[in-house]
Amino acid sequence: MTPTELIQDLFAAFGRGDIPYILDRLTPDCRWIAPGNGIPNAGVYSGPEGASEFFRRLAASENITRFEPREFFAKGDSVVALGYEACTTSSGKAVDTEWAMLFRVRDGKVSMFQSYYDTSAYMLAHQ
Repeated sequence: MTPTELIQDLFAAFGRGDIPYILDRLTPDCRWIAPGNGIPNAGVYSGPEGASEFFRRLAASENITRFEPREFFAKGDSVVALGYEACTTSSGKAVDTEWAMLFRVRDGKVSMFQSYYDTSAYMLAHQ
């Protein structure tokens, strides 16, 4: 499986709610980086256990109504995905954003993830 196929596979797992599948495809030392002061799931997480906490916080704070990975770009073991998300936050406010996600793959597993999106809009929606 190529790095791009792995990332597409993980997005499919996210779409069906299969978080354990995703966690099984992270390296033990994976860095999971979610930006955004004031956003409940923001932080730097470590390993599958950390990513599990990220997904727990995400599920508790956002109801994602649209999640669309649209384009993938790869160079070596790095993959950038571009897409769109819309959700309702636990405060009841709707928010949406175009996003970019960077993945680094090592030995067939994700060793680093970082997302880029309109953190200001999400921070306001969580207030």
